[in-house]
Amino acid sequence: MKKLIIFTFITTFFSIQTFAQSDSIKVYVTQALKIMKNKSVNKGKLNWEDIFAKTLTESSKAKTIKETYPAIKNALSSLNDSHSNFYPENVVKAYTLGYKATGQEFPVIKSELLENQYAYISLPDIGSFNKGDWNLYINTFYAKVNDLQKHNPKGWIIDLRGNFGGMLYPMYAAIAPFLDNKNVVGTKDAEGKIEYYNYKKGRFYEGSTATQLFQLTQKEPKPIKKPVAILVNKVTGSSAEFITAAFVGQKNTKIIGTNTQGLTSGNQEYKLSDGSFLVLTIGNIVDRTGKEYTKIGEGISPDISIEKSTDEVKTNETYLKKTFEFIDNK
Repeated sequence: MKKLIIFTFITTFFSIQTFAQSDSIKVYVTQALKIMKNKSVNKGKLNWEDIFAKTLTESSKAKTIKETYPAIKNALSSLNDSHSNFYPENVVKAYTLGYKATGQEFPVIKSELLENQYAYISLPDIGSFNKGDWNLYINTFYAKVNDLQKHNPKGWIIDLRGNFGGMLYPMYAAIAPFLDNKNVVGTKDAEGKIEYYNYKKGRFYEGSTATQLFQLTQKEPKPIKKPVAILVNKVTGSSAEFITAAFVGQKNTKIIGTNTQGLTSGNQEYKLSDGSFLVLTIGNIVDRTGKEYTKIGEGISPDISIEKSTDEVKTNETYLKKTFEFIDNK
């Protein structure tokens, strides 16, 4: 009799445990779906009943939260924004630890004075959620700009070629001294609400709210008044397209190159219960004129076009020739 009682207890215990685990998995998937439904830039264009039903069915046999990841990724694909993504907890951990802790090379910011009169500086992609990395990136950029300003250059060149995106916050803070106004780039969400981004004295603003605070060890460069050339190519994407859009319509500035990549939308990270990130597209880029960049793959058009070529050396020479001509004629 005692054996029967023990067996019944064990069976009941594991049944309860299995149901609890199954329930927590369903809660996890449902939480992710609710974030998508509430925040997606395309939320008004989608059949959420079908997305919920399909995703919950796909994840119904999962025994662990990790086994639900493919279903969540499929749900993100159905949002039709080509930009939303899912990052598992282990990837998020590395992303948060930063470059040094994970043995990666830190983004190299190149700078030089070309022909003794044109100040050149690159703005590379930065793929880190580490605040220390952001501070180092901004301070390195400022130090190089300050050094170039001592030479009183005729004009400036910001090179965004090859910058496929990453974190907008440090990139925007870096180029802020080159912008001539506030409210030059932002996002437009599914309800049509526009929120512009701004930077002032070490703070990044989303609308009127300061969402990021940077620790500056370098003096912020004096506002740039000389002509500015923004170099872009087909790789220039995502956050780098925000930077490109910030210069659209600015006086004494030209965008030079090809159409950019066409990931002209803004993403927001949402942390799930296991530490994974749901990176969701919440709005399309809007420039200072109010123009919204909605078409995936179209990108931002340059003011001065450069023809594509397989000869990288010749292509770079063409970029510089067009850039020097623009600066010389201002």
